[in-house]
Amino acid sequence: MSQTPSVDISIEERELGHITKEQVDEEEIDLQEDSSVEEFPMNKGYSWVILCCTFILTMAAWGNNSGYAIYFAYYSSNEIYKGSTTLDFAAIGGIIFGVGITFAPIINYITGKLGLKWILMLGNLFQFLSLFLTSFDSHKHLWQVFLTQGVLQSLGLALLGLPSFTILPHWFHNTGDKSHYRIKDRMLTLSQGISTAGSGAGGILFNLGMQKILESHGAAWALRTQSFISLFLVTTSIILLRERHSGVKIAFTLINMEILKFPGFWGLVSYVTFSMLGYVVTLYSLADWTIALGYTAYQGSIVAAVVATGMIIGRPIIGMLSDRFGAFTVAGIVYLTCSILVLTMWIVGKNYATALVFGLFMGALSGTFFPTFATVCLNVLGFRLAKFNVTFYMSWVSLGIAACFSPIIGIALRERAPGPLGYKFCAIFVGVSFLMNTLTIILLRGYVISMRNITSPDMTDTQYFGSIPKLSDILRNCFRFRGVGWL
Repeated sequence: MSQTPSVDISIEERELGHITKEQVDEEEIDLQEDSSVEEFPMNKGYSWVILCCTFILTMAAWGNNSGYAIYFAYYSSNEIYKGSTTLDFAAIGGIIFGVGITFAPIINYITGKLGLKWILMLGNLFQFLSLFLTSFDSHKHLWQVFLTQGVLQSLGLALLGLPSFTILPHWFHNTGDKSHYRIKDRMLTLSQGISTAGSGAGGILFNLGMQKILESHGAAWALRTQSFISLFLVTTSIILLRERHSGVKIAFTLINMEILKFPGFWGLVSYVTFSMLGYVVTLYSLADWTIALGYTAYQGSIVAAVVATGMIIGRPIIGMLSDRFGAFTVAGIVYLTCSILVLTMWIVGKNYATALVFGLFMGALSGTFFPTFATVCLNVLGFRLAKFNVTFYMSWVSLGIAACFSPIIGIALRERAPGPLGYKFCAIFVGVSFLMNTLTIILLRGYVISMRNITSPDMTDTQYFGSIPKLSDILRNCFRFRGVGWL
């Protein structure tokens, strides 16, 4: 007779008081019925294989997105498409990043109907076709690039990239005593940091590798090579991927009105929006900024690769620090640092060394949103895992919208003052965006602490999401550190 698996309750759940003895008993029954929970424990074993799978998915999806930087520089610097402007190629970059993600709730709904692996296979097909078909645009029609490298790749990015964030909270969590910190006990944000570092690995591969192929064999062969590499990577990940539902009934719905009316949800939307306004402009601008300083396209791709290297180094570290000191605290400090760096180094930078150092810092820090969002979202929801998917996908609609317009905003601001100093207004916009993001995450921190003070263990979801803390309490708790756990 098999032994009943134990239930590991995270410190956040104990602090919130949302886990009672009756709920633990119910969870044990669910675990007995769900063999995947017994077979695949959290924070160890097959969880690491899943982490590798999401790393590969992120590498192929978000890394491909980062790789557009070399095509953006190539299209902008050469008369490839007659009558086109830099603004056209910035619009394509915005489409790649944002259009597919705007349909996030629909993707969540379809995932519930078809299953995770079918969604990933569809995304794999879309991404392969987007790059492969673009390579055969022999007549150089700009509208074809909008549809293939723009819309089709955007759908592939969304179908591959979004699920990679919602998989890991079912495999990694935080537990243990704060006075005896051990990495293996607190891996909720660290796992997201390692996974999202995949976009940096993909950025290096698809920036440096494809730049070399582009220079020696042309853009068409660079696109074809990129399409087959991503096809192989994603297929490998899909084969190894497993699902673990933890006995929790996940809400795969388009829209949840209860969440939509929840004040914390709009705090998450603000965090998403300001993060993207700064991040996307930076991501798509640094390679072109390096060229504007008087350096070659290859040197610009080196800067883009340094940005990607910063992602690989910075995101796991940020994840580990967030699990140690709190995702809200770490994100607030990091985005304040980003704002200061942008308003100093980017505006006055005039040489290649500055571009490299600035790129490394921005790669490591500006994407802090990616490893921390899942943890921030779960805290705002009171660790109600059943509501995580629908909240995540609904809030990311704003990410898609912000990402669509961010590259266009960046280019429009740059064109006001052409030349090496033409990025002054662009840098100011990014710096202010990061500063607003700092204020948002600090207010969200105060909100979560205030919610903990007014909620009780026996509250239903309706009661919890209907609770509204006082503004004075939120402001007072923004900088409270004693007795609040990891925030």
